[in-house]
Amino acid sequence: MHPLLPNWLRRFFVRKPSRSGEHAAGCYEAAFVAAQARSILWGLRPPAMEPLPVRYASPTAIAAVRWQLHRAIGHLSEDIVTTQRFGITAAVRTMLEAELKVPLAYTLGYVRQNGQRLCCTPIEGLEQMLRTGIAPGARVSLHAWLTLPSHEVIDLSFWALFPDLSGAEEREMRSLFMHPDQMLGRSYFPQWIGDGFVRRIGVLKEYEGW
Repeated sequence: MHPLLPNWLRRFFVRKPSRSGEHAAGCYEAAFVAAQARSILWGLRPPAMEPLPVRYASPTAIAAVRWQLHRAIGHLSEDIVTTQRFGITAAVRTMLEAELKVPLAYTLGYVRQNGQRLCCTPIEGLEQMLRTGIAPGARVSLHAWLTLPSHEVIDLSFWALFPDLSGAEEREMRSLFMHPDQMLGRSYFPQWIGDGFVRRIGVLKEYEGW
C-alpha cells in the first residue's frame, strides 16, 4: 500500500465480504475510493470523505435541492450548462452543502448508460493530460457531479449533455439526486475526486453567471 495514502483512506482498501444487495453501491464506493487514492498520489489534494450508512435523498431534501438549483441556474440554456459544467458544479457545491448540511465531493469521471460509455477518457489519457497539459480550447471528454458521504449522486448537467438519454423528470427538474443502487440502466464511474484535476489542466472556469 502506498505510503502517501492517509490512514483514513488506507482502511478502505481492506477487503470486506460482499453482500449481493449492495452490489451497485459497492461498485460505486470502490471506484470512489480508488479515485480518492489516485488523486492523492497525483498531488491533487482531494477532500477527505468517509462513507456514512445513511440516505439523504428524501422527498423533502430532493425538493429543497431542486429549488436551490432552479433559483441559481434554472435560467441557463443547455449549451451553457454543457460548456460550463465544470465551473457550475464547483460553484453550486457550497450552496448545496449549506442546504443539506453535509460535505459534497466534487467528482469527475464517466457515465455508462445502457452499455454506452459517455464522457469517457481512459485513465491513461487523463494522466497524460496532467503530465503535459492540453491545447488551449481543447475539449475534455469528462463528466462532473457531486457525491455525498452516502455515495448518493447529485448530477447537474447530464440532462443538458444528453437530453435524449435522460429521463423526463430529470430533464424537467434539470438534475438527478439518487443513490447508485436505485439507478436503472445508468452507472457512474469516479476517476478523480476534487476539482484539482480540472484546475491543473485549465478547464475549470469560475462560473460568474449568478
